[in-house]
Amino acid sequence: MGQIRAMADDEIETVLDLITAEQADPSTGTCYIGTTRAELRLELEELDGWPARALVAIDDGLLVGATIADVDTELGRSWIFGPWVPGEAWHTWARPLLEAAIEGCPAEVTNHEISADVVNRRLAELAAGLGWKTSVPNHVFRVTADTVTGWPADDPRVRPPRSDDFAAVDPLHALEFPDTYLTTGTMLAEGTSGERIVAVSEADDGRVVGYASGRVQPDGSGYLDFIAITPDARGTGAGLGLLVTVGRRIVERAPQRDVNLTVQHHRAPAIALYRRLGFTLETTIVGYSSPALSR
Repeated sequence: MGQIRAMADDEIETVLDLITAEQADPSTGTCYIGTTRAELRLELEELDGWPARALVAIDDGLLVGATIADVDTELGRSWIFGPWVPGEAWHTWARPLLEAAIEGCPAEVTNHEISADVVNRRLAELAAGLGWKTSVPNHVFRVTADTVTGWPADDPRVRPPRSDDFAAVDPLHALEFPDTYLTTGTMLAEGTSGERIVAVSEADDGRVVGYASGRVQPDGSGYLDFIAITPDARGTGAGLGLLVTVGRRIVERAPQRDVNLTVQHHRAPAIALYRRLGFTLETTIVGYSSPALSR
């Protein structure tokens, strides 16, 4: 008889083996997490949900699936890692694992998301069966330090963030990234403390016309989370200036000496800029979000 339960301490290595095997193939892996065992271990250790919120599916005494929920009670959201269920057992255990992960979230968490490469059709079918909304495709681009050396010089209009930037940055952050996992206040606080790489761009009159934010991921790769320019500043070079200045800082700090980012499929001008600067397409991902739940 099968069951879903919390992962036991002595099952961690078995679960890591299962996740690593699933993540190695885009058609079975999911987003938010790497593809090698070393990357996975580091990234999972950064999660509040590991190992406390890790769930496993047990069938006839064998561990056949796993999932993890990463939650933010302030935003009322969860990001479900997985579910990972190899082979035909997927059809039996994937949905129960996902539903169990959601049920285990705090009561104030009422919105949930899963995400994967567009080639992961089984996750798409799972989300469709639940009536979840599908996001627009997001392209993942990457550039390495060798290419960054040929970028234009840093933009003098770009400066570090200050606490009084909130009023200018918050409306732009909310407009461009309405479903983000990171609030403006947290982003600016982490930027001023040095925990996150954050900068703003000023117009000649001192107005803030854009911002960018990045970080070093647990596996040592650099990631540009956010970049946005006010509509009136587009076409002035502010976006290019922010990208090269913040991107260079990310590369300098990241042990893997690279910058990764995602961009929505319909943002053609941004994609053209990334390609012009030498970014190469790595993969295309899509997210699936639940209807808000009432508890």
